[in-house]
Amino acid sequence: MKLITYIYKMRKKNLLMILGAMYILTLIAFGIAYWKIANMSSGEFFIFQNDINMNTKISAFKKKMKISIYNRDFNNVVSKLIASEEYKRPIVKIRTDKDKNMYSFAFDEPLGENWANYYYLLLQGKGITHMKIESSEEQIINRRIPTYKLNISLYRTSQKDNNEKYIIYDKEENKSLQKLTAITIWVKGYPTIHEELFKAEDCFYPLNFYFVNLMENSISFIDDSPLVLKNVANGSFKYPMWNFLYFSAVTITTLGYGDILPNSTMVRVLVMFETIFGVVIIGMFASCLFWNRK
Repeated sequence: MKLITYIYKMRKKNLLMILGAMYILTLIAFGIAYWKIANMSSGEFFIFQNDINMNTKISAFKKKMKISIYNRDFNNVVSKLIASEEYKRPIVKIRTDKDKNMYSFAFDEPLGENWANYYYLLLQGKGITHMKIESSEEQIINRRIPTYKLNISLYRTSQKDNNEKYIIYDKEENKSLQKLTAITIWVKGYPTIHEELFKAEDCFYPLNFYFVNLMENSISFIDDSPLVLKNVANGSFKYPMWNFLYFSAVTITTLGYGDILPNSTMVRVLVMFETIFGVVIIGMFASCLFWNRK
C-alpha cells in the first residue's frame, strides 16, 4: 500500500524515466545472458540463420588472422572456403630438409581455386601488386611427393596510376617497385606452368597474372589460415555481443523475426520471462503516459 502511495505521489515525468530505464536495462541484461550462454554452449543453444552464422564465422576468422580487409569479394571467398568444408582437409605442419621454418601442407591434393583466390585477395588487400620468382628447385616433400620449391618476392608499385599494377616490368625497370615481403611455396607441375605463362624469371609480373595459377597447384599454404579456419568452423570462437543484444531487443519488443531462435529449454525460459517483463513494462509505461491525476 505504501508503494502504491509513493508511486502515486511521484511526478509523471520521473515515473516514465524509471520505466524507460527498466526497459533498457532488462534488454541489456537478457542480451548479456544470451551472449554468455551462446559462448558457453558454442552456439548450440541457438539456431542461427545461415547468413548470420556465416558472417559471425567470417568476422571471427578475420579477427584471429588480424586481417583488416573490408571487401565483399574477400568475405565471399572466405565464405566459400567454409561452405565447401575446406577446413576438413588433412593439414600437416612439417619442417623441410633445408629450412628451419615450419610450413603447412595439404597432401591430399593441390590447394585449388578457392584457396588461390583467398591468397590473391589477401595479398592484394595488403597493397601487393607484383611478384618475382627469385629461385626454383625440384624438391621431394615427405619423401614421396615431387614438387618445385619456389621462393617468391612480393612488391608494391609506388606509382599512383592504377594501371601500373597490370604492367610487366623488366629487371631494369623495377625502380618504381618496393619489396614488401617474400614467401615460399611448393608447387606441382611448375615446369608446365612456367612454359605456358612465363616470359622470363627476371621479370616482375602483376600479381593477377599468374599468382593464382601457382597457388592453385601449390600443396603448401602461405600462413596458418587453414588451421585458424578449422578452429573457427568447428566453433572455437566467441560470438559477438551485438547479435544477442539484437536478439534481446527483438524478443522484448515481441517482433520475433526468426533469424535467431532459442534451441534449449534454458533459453526458451529466459525468452518467456523477458517477453513478459517487456509487455508489463510497456503496459505500465502506456498507462502512466495517459495518466491524468486530479
